[in-house]
Amino acid sequence: MEHLTDKEFERVCTHLSRTLGLNMRSKRVLLDCRLSRERNRLGLPSFSDYLDLIESGTNPEAAARFIDLVTTHYTYFLRERRQFDFLRTTAFPELEASRPRRTWNILCAGCSTGEECYTVSMIVEDYRRGRNLPPVRVTGIDVSEPALEEARRAVYPATRVDKVPPRWLTSYFTREGDGFAVVDSIRRHVSFARANLSDPEALRRRYDLILCRNVIIYFDEPTRERVLDTLHRHLALSSYLILGHAEIVRDRKRFAYRGDSIYQKRSEETHS
Repeated sequence: MEHLTDKEFERVCTHLSRTLGLNMRSKRVLLDCRLSRERNRLGLPSFSDYLDLIESGTNPEAAARFIDLVTTHYTYFLRERRQFDFLRTTAFPELEASRPRRTWNILCAGCSTGEECYTVSMIVEDYRRGRNLPPVRVTGIDVSEPALEEARRAVYPATRVDKVPPRWLTSYFTREGDGFAVVDSIRRHVSFARANLSDPEALRRRYDLILCRNVIIYFDEPTRERVLDTLHRHLALSSYLILGHAEIVRDRKRFAYRGDSIYQKRSEETHS
């Protein structure tokens, strides 16, 4: 099997940094393996021909598959459960007190195949019982269209739901073949859109809660800072930004750390 040369690997990394802000220089083996299979599938004689095709922008399907191949989609329902417990015990009660009638807008940035979005919707549904909550809108964004298509289908293998409580399996899923389908009462609160977080114009509204877990770790440093600026700008005052456990926000003038990789946007008064 032909492997990426140093020059071709550099070309891939430069393209990913320029277009997505991704730093993939430590992922050579992964890129080599995945892109080799894709080049062979397309019947292209060399990596240079494959990269010419991707960079030309003349084949949207190949470009979408390229993005899907170089990004990570590992996730499952209730991943990092303590962060979801924080929604029940702290974030949602605070929203209920401060925004009792206005729609809650929640963003899952880098939502992959949708498990995180539906988990949030299920927690909202649990929390809603016995309460008069306003409408809740959960928006998932990701750069990979194939991942978003899977999210919209909302049918998952058993391995993705093995952390789900039995009550959720019976209340919020139905069996579909060998998989589990999310019920309509949960899906109707969730929508998906393709967006590139490295684009400062990727977000269009203010959010009451943002989850961006295991995403910014893959960006180069300038892109990481730009993305954090975007998330801060689109997060409501005193609301929470939830990151992955390997991700750190060092700017404590704008964010207060609340533990478990959860950051709270400081009020304008505190920030000033």
